[in-house]
Amino acid sequence: MISADGTSVRINGDAIDSNFGVPETGDFLEGLDLRSEPFDDWRRAEASRLSNATAPQAKAAVQDTSANDIFENPSVLVMGFVPASPDHQDVSFATGLVIDLRTSLSLWRWFPVIAPEAIGWKTDRDGDLREIATSVGAAYAISGAIRRSGERIRVSASLTEVGRGHLIWTESFDGEMSDVFDMQEAIGQAVVARVTPEIGRAESARIIRQRPANMAAWQLLAQTDELERTGGEGYGSPESNRAQVPLLEEAIRLEPNYARAWARLGRYYFRSALQGWIEDRDAAFEKALGYCERAVKADPTEWEGQALLAMTMIFGTHAFGPGKFHALEAVRLNPSSPYARHGCGCVLEWTGEAEEALHHLRAIFDLNPNYPNRAAALGDITTCELFAGHIEAAVESARQLRDIAPDYCRGLQRAAVTLGHAGEIDEAAEVLERVLALQPDLDEAYVRETYPYARPEHVEVILDGLRRAGWRG
Repeated sequence: MISADGTSVRINGDAIDSNFGVPETGDFLEGLDLRSEPFDDWRRAEASRLSNATAPQAKAAVQDTSANDIFENPSVLVMGFVPASPDHQDVSFATGLVIDLRTSLSLWRWFPVIAPEAIGWKTDRDGDLREIATSVGAAYAISGAIRRSGERIRVSASLTEVGRGHLIWTESFDGEMSDVFDMQEAIGQAVVARVTPEIGRAESARIIRQRPANMAAWQLLAQTDELERTGGEGYGSPESNRAQVPLLEEAIRLEPNYARAWARLGRYYFRSALQGWIEDRDAAFEKALGYCERAVKADPTEWEGQALLAMTMIFGTHAFGPGKFHALEAVRLNPSSPYARHGCGCVLEWTGEAEEALHHLRAIFDLNPNYPNRAAALGDITTCELFAGHIEAAVESARQLRDIAPDYCRGLQRAAVTLGHAGEIDEAAEVLERVLALQPDLDEAYVRETYPYARPEHVEVILDGLRRAGWRG
């Protein structure tokens, strides 16, 4: 009835009794305990769904908030908040507060949350709020400002319905620096109560995130948020990434179980391995794996740690099955994160599930039309469209990638492959020429090592596409 290989466990559908249904008494899989919170969450949601299916007249107390459902609901844009002053400390504080607020809203998992990166971190002082929000398709926009006096802070927040330009809620919150998490919670509660009122009757659907006990550690993370925001597109500059390391190490010294700090440290070494910032690639992946595992162990709800762990497993150790689990978990925890969507789409590409990968990859640009790592996302989309047999869509993505990232060698390789398979030989040859100018030593060993797809036939698609473009490697 069950078959398994190195990457998956499958049920033989022919061996299942099609008359099997929901038991007449008791909840779905009641009494089965796998000591796994993701399993328990799924079992509870499935039990609720089946219960509602057998009693359609009863209103569900808890909505199934799967990642696929959020785009059915109105989207909420979190704008940048006006900082107390141009001082670096005040700007970093505002950045950290907004990023935490965005994540807090995302963890409800009921509606898309569009991050301030999508609008270039504009505040409501940088232009017409309705025009800014409309440019990214938001139905609601959250704006605000921060004032500080020593350890005292005031956070003012407003919620605007974009279509009518109607201010539907505004409030100010006063307190000490240590009250910042309670302020974020109050703002989030106020927003969701007005965007999706029934959410108040489904509190259990929200992921409850662990808070750092040490505010100094949180402020150090806020500084890394600002370095990340200003570090450049994609992965940012090597310098902006390295500057984050001592801040993260100090945060961990102050709070040894700070999951997000461990995840960010893992992020630095993962990027270093991919980008060649550290000479010993294997050692960098090993560090990234260890730090991300530490993050997830400290807090299994840390979506960033889950996403980075998934990517490190795929690229560093080719652990397709575990990588897929953590990638899907990252999206379950935070379906509004473009980074989680990108990580999940990339992982599913490597495991050979192109159509499902495309679902997540396309969602990136719904959540952030200005996604900073869009060239890499387009590379994944191009290849997945090709694997799925969508040749016209693959060619369109390949051309877009070629035009916006003429020096992104990895993406150009994928564009050359796609154009070669599409019969656009002249274009393919032109792109390949650029690839070889950037990477003269491109050979078959490189392709097999750095395109380690779970399905060997997909590696052959890459090699065949390059050869059709004129490659002689």
